[in-house]
Amino acid sequence: MEKHPLPFKPRTLPLAIATVLLASQPAAKVYAESTLSPDDQWSCKASSDGSGWQCSVEPIKPGTMKRAPRPVVPAVTETARKKSSSQTVTVATSNSRANLKETLDWLPRSQLSESKQKALDEETPWCVGNYSEPARPGKNFSGNPDAAPIVAEADESAYDQDEVATLTGNVSVRQGNRQLQSDTARMNRTTNYAEFEGNVVFREPGTLLVGDYGDMLLDTGRATVKNASYAMHEAHARGESKEIIRNEDSTLVLDDASYTTCRPGDESWLLTGKNVTLDPNTGFGTARDAVIRVEGLPIFYAPYMYFPIDDRRQSGFLYPTIASNSDNGLDLTLPYYWNIAPNYDATITPRIMSKRGLLLENEFRYMNESGDGEVGLSGLTNKDKLKDENPYYDQERWLASVQYNQRFSERWTAKLDYADASDKNYIKDFGTSLNLSSSAPLNQMAGTQYLGGNDYNNWTFNLNAHQFKNMSQTSDDPYNKLPQLVFSGNWQAGETLQVNYLADYTQFSRADDWRFKQEIDDPAFEDPDIKKSIYDEGFGIKRAEGGRAYGQTGISYPMQTVWGFLTPEVKVRSVNYSLNNLVESEVIKDLQGAYGTSAIDPNDFTKSPNTTAASFSLDSGLYFERFTNLFGTDFTHTLEPRAKYLYAPYVENQEYNPIFDTAAMGFTYGSLWLDNRFSGYDRIGDANQLSLGVTTRLIEDDGFERMRFGIGQIVYFKDRRVYIASNLGQEGKPPIDVDENYDAMDERLRNELTDPTSPLASEFIYNFNRSMSLRQDFSWNTNENRLDNYGMYYRWQPEQRKTVNLGFRFRDQVERYVQDKDGHNVLVDPSDPNKGFQTTNNNMKQTDLSFAWPIPMTTSWVGMGRWQYDLTNKRNLESLAGVEYNSCCYQVRFFWRSWIETDDNIDHPDPKNGVFFQFILRGLGNITGSSGTEYLQGIQGYEIREK
Repeated sequence: MEKHPLPFKPRTLPLAIATVLLASQPAAKVYAESTLSPDDQWSCKASSDGSGWQCSVEPIKPGTMKRAPRPVVPAVTETARKKSSSQTVTVATSNSRANLKETLDWLPRSQLSESKQKALDEETPWCVGNYSEPARPGKNFSGNPDAAPIVAEADESAYDQDEVATLTGNVSVRQGNRQLQSDTARMNRTTNYAEFEGNVVFREPGTLLVGDYGDMLLDTGRATVKNASYAMHEAHARGESKEIIRNEDSTLVLDDASYTTCRPGDESWLLTGKNVTLDPNTGFGTARDAVIRVEGLPIFYAPYMYFPIDDRRQSGFLYPTIASNSDNGLDLTLPYYWNIAPNYDATITPRIMSKRGLLLENEFRYMNESGDGEVGLSGLTNKDKLKDENPYYDQERWLASVQYNQRFSERWTAKLDYADASDKNYIKDFGTSLNLSSSAPLNQMAGTQYLGGNDYNNWTFNLNAHQFKNMSQTSDDPYNKLPQLVFSGNWQAGETLQVNYLADYTQFSRADDWRFKQEIDDPAFEDPDIKKSIYDEGFGIKRAEGGRAYGQTGISYPMQTVWGFLTPEVKVRSVNYSLNNLVESEVIKDLQGAYGTSAIDPNDFTKSPNTTAASFSLDSGLYFERFTNLFGTDFTHTLEPRAKYLYAPYVENQEYNPIFDTAAMGFTYGSLWLDNRFSGYDRIGDANQLSLGVTTRLIEDDGFERMRFGIGQIVYFKDRRVYIASNLGQEGKPPIDVDENYDAMDERLRNELTDPTSPLASEFIYNFNRSMSLRQDFSWNTNENRLDNYGMYYRWQPEQRKTVNLGFRFRDQVERYVQDKDGHNVLVDPSDPNKGFQTTNNNMKQTDLSFAWPIPMTTSWVGMGRWQYDLTNKRNLESLAGVEYNSCCYQVRFFWRSWIETDDNIDHPDPKNGVFFQFILRGLGNITGSSGTEYLQGIQGYEIREK
C-alpha cells in the first residue's frame, strides 16, 4: 500500500491528495507541469534508493499500459521495528468495512478490554457489550483537525486529463482525527469535490457513518453518505438513514431515518422520522413526524420531537408522560426545558388531567459566584374540576417553593428554604417534581450561619426563623421557631483542659387551631370514607407558647493514653421561659391529672418557669489487645471495659416547663453513656448512677472490623423523679376515639423510675465479609424479667443488583384499646360504661423481608419483593412483588403492592392494592411516569437506575 503524508491544508491546496500520489515534486512544480498534450503521459518509476518517485513526460506508446513496479521496501532496523511495533494500528480492509455496517463498532463483553469490562460492570451491568472504536491512524489526534495535514492511502492511483484523481483499493483519506474510507474514490481538482464508492466509512471522534456511496467537499468538510448506518458511541445510539449529510459544523442531517440506543441487531424500540437532526455541538437531536415503536408496534407520534443525545443542557421539549387513574382521568404531561444561560435554566411542565383541568408546574434554577437557588410554582390554572369524592372541588389549588444558598464569605453563609401549599392534600393528589426538602411537613425556614474562632477557640452563630406547614390530616401542628438564635463553641483552654458552651434562644408559636381532635364524616359527601379533620386550640400545658432561653457550659479534662482514658467533666445547664396563651386553671387540672394531685402544687404555677442544674461525670475506660488467629485469619482482639459515673440533682417543678421539642429517648447500648435521658432542652434529668459496660472487637490486619459486641447496664443509686407524662393535654378529646391506654403507659413509666438498675443492653455486629453483615440490638429488663426491645437485621449485598435483607423488631408495650370499624373504643360491657374499654396486646412484633436478585439463567431479569408483617395483630403491613428487565436500550419494571396506611384502624384496616408498570426507553426517558418507584426505596441496597 502506498502511503503519502501531505503537509498541506485543504483550503490551500485541495488537490494535493491526487497530485502527491503521482509525484514527489514540490506542489508548485506539479501544478505548473500538469498540463499535458493529448499524445503525452506521465511516466513514473521508483527511485533506486526507495526514497520516492522519479517522474517525467513521455509520448504515449501503443498497447496496454503497464503498471509501474512497486518501490523496493527499505530494510527495517531493529530500532525502527521496536518503534513501529509500539505504534501498531488497524487499517480497515474492504471485507472488514463491509461487516462494519452491521456491527457499527459494537463488541460483546468478552471482546472488550479488561478496563472497559470493569467500567461496564460498574456503570451498566445489564449491558452485554459496548461500542469500542478500533485503533486507527489519527484516532488520538488532539489538535484542530481543520488545520491538520491530509494523509491518503490506496492500493492503486491514476490521474486523467480531466484533472480527476482516481484511487482504487482500500482507499483511506484522513485529516487529523477524521477518516474516510472506501473501495474507490474520485477527486476533482477544479471543483474540490470527491466521490467515494463501495463500503464507505466516515469516522471522527464519537461518530461513525457507514454507507454505499459518499461525497465530500474537501475544502469545507461537508460530506454525504447514502444508504447509511450510523453510530454515536458516547450516546450509545445508532440508526439508519436513506441519506446522511454531515455539515461543516459536525451536525448530522438524516433523511427518512431511525434512532435507537439498542445494540446493533436489536430493535426493541425505535424512533423513526422523516427528517432527523443530531447535533453533537449542543447534545440534542430533533425529529419531525416522529414515531416511537416498541417491538415494531407504534405507541407514540409527535409532529416534532426534541431529545438529548448526551448529558448537556439544551432548550426544548422533554419526554412526555401519559397515565390514567380514577382520580385524575387521562393524565398527559409535556415538560419544556429552557436553557436560559449557563447559570440559569427553567423547566415548564404543562399537565392536562381530563377530570381536574390544566396544571402548570414551573421550576427556575440559578447559580452565581456566591450562591445558588431554585424557585418552583405549581398549580391548577383554573379551579379543581373533580366533583366526586373531592373536598376541594371548585377551589384553587397550588404549591410553591423557594430555596437559596448564599455564601457571603468562607465563614458566613445564609439559607432560605420555604414551601407552602393551598391545602394538605395537594401533594397526595397531584404529586410534584419540585425539589422539596420535606413534604410532611413543609419547611418554611430562613437562616444564616457564621463560623468564627481559630485553632484553639472555635465558635458558631446561627440565626434561624423556622416555620412548618402540616400536611397531615390526623396529626398536631408542630411548633414554629420564630426566631431561633444559637451560639455554640469550644475552647482549648490548655493542653488538656477543654471548655464547651452553648446558648440557645427560641420563640415558639403555632396556629390557634393546632391540635388534631378527631375525624368525622364530611357532611358534604355521602361516602363515609371521606373524613373531615377537626382541630382545636388544645388544652393545659400543651397550649403554651413563648420564649425559651437555654444555656450550657461544660469543663472537661480528658486524659488519654494508649491503654485507656479518664475524663472528668463538670457541666451547668439552665433553661428559662417566658410563656403565654396559658389558662392557669387548665394547666393545674392538666398537670394534676397527669402527675397526680400530690405532685402538683397550684401555688407553684408560673408563666416564667426556670430550671438550673449542675452535673458531674467521670468517664473512664481501658484498652486491652492481643493477637490471635481464628479459622486461619489473623485478628487483633480487643477488650474495652468502660465505666461512667453521672450525678445530676433533682430540680423540682419541671412539670410546669412546656414540652416544645423534648421527649424521652429509647434505651439502647449507646444510652449508657449519655448525660441526659431526654432529647431537647425542656427537661433536665436527675441522675445518681454508674454505667458499666464492656466492648470486645475482632479487627483484621487491614483495619476491617469483623465483629463487635458490647453489653452494659446502669446501676442507679437513687430513684429518678423527672419524667414526661403520656396523657398531657388530652382533656377535651373524645376518649372513645383514643386507642392509646395512657394510664397504663404512665403507670409503667413511674414503676421504671424506681428500678434499681436499667435494662441490660447489648449490641452485636458481625461482618461476615464486606458485603454481608448481621446486627442485633437487645434490651432485657432484669427487674421485671422481661424483654423490652430486640432487633435483628441481616443484610447481604454481594454485588450490584443483588441484595437480601431480613429484619425482626420487638418492643414491649402496654395494652391498647380495641376499636370498632368506625374508630370508636369497644366497651367491656355495653350496658355498664363504668367497666371501661376492652384492651388487647399492643407489643410491636414485626418482620421485614426484602430482596432484589437477578433471576437465575438470565442476565437482564431481576426479581424484587418486600414483605412486612405485624405478628401481633396478624396483618400484612406491606406486600410487594415484581420484576425488572434491564438492557442497554430499555428498562421495564412491573410490580404489585398491597399496603396499609400508617393511620389506619389497627383492628379494622383498609388494605389498598395497586399494580404499577414502568417502561423506560434509555436515551428517551420514562414514558409512564414515576409509577410507584418511591415504594421500592424500602428495599435496602436496591438502586433505582433509569439512565
